[in-house]
Amino acid sequence: MKQIVIEIEDEAYEPFMGMLRLCPAVKVVGTCMVVETRDVIDRCVALAIKKLREDRVFKHPGDYTYIMRGANEGVIKGMGFFYYPSEFLAYLREIGIDKLPGRNTLYDGITRTFGKFPEWTFSDHPSADEVMRRKNVLKRFLSAYTKIKLNVSDAFSDY
Repeated sequence: MKQIVIEIEDEAYEPFMGMLRLCPAVKVVGTCMVVETRDVIDRCVALAIKKLREDRVFKHPGDYTYIMRGANEGVIKGMGFFYYPSEFLAYLREIGIDKLPGRNTLYDGITRTFGKFPEWTFSDHPSADEVMRRKNVLKRFLSAYTKIKLNVSDAFSDY
């Protein structure tokens, strides 16, 4: 087994790690801060989604689309980039999220969403209330994610 040490700039880290996920033969090992940070981010994402479920923010199965779009647009710092809905769903399953929509549901959501957050527009021409609700899915996720991340960071700083 060969080990390669790579130093990556912060802004290139997430796209690089996203590409590594596509290659199952590559294993990231080590105890550096970056590896520990990935575990914390994954835990915060899982807890934020669970919080949104408890608060009944998800009204439609396709609402997970807006979290994937937020990650891909860099709105959710540290979450990564997902080339395909199936990759995003696999990530969610990997971090312990179940009862997820099918990949076609997310494909449909992606193909009908245009622009960059928060100026998203939708080809299915929803009402103004529905446009706001869809954008609020990501806003609520960001709020829960940030709050959880701060709590986790505070817990680590106590040691």
